[in-house]
Amino acid sequence: MNLDGRQAFLNDKLVDITPQEFDLLVVLIRNRNIALSREKLLELAWGYDFEGDTRTVDVHITKLRKKLGLDNYIKTVYKLGYRLEVLD
Repeated sequence: MNLDGRQAFLNDKLVDITPQEFDLLVVLIRNRNIALSREKLLELAWGYDFEGDTRTVDVHITKLRKKLGLDNYIKTVYKLGYRLEVLD
């Protein structure tokens, strides 16, 4: 990740992610190993005034998993939301 340049890399190759996907990924990284509800993710990554549905989070998580190969790292927390699982 290059936070200042708002870029994500996989195997040293730049991955094309949307600005919203980037914001969501930053929230997950800053809160790694913490389970966050879909509502909290909406609040942190989209902002308080987001009028959409929590299903938006699911769609963006699916895209991040696929684009960055994060299937084994972004865990679904049953009936809550998601957690980025990393070993420190």
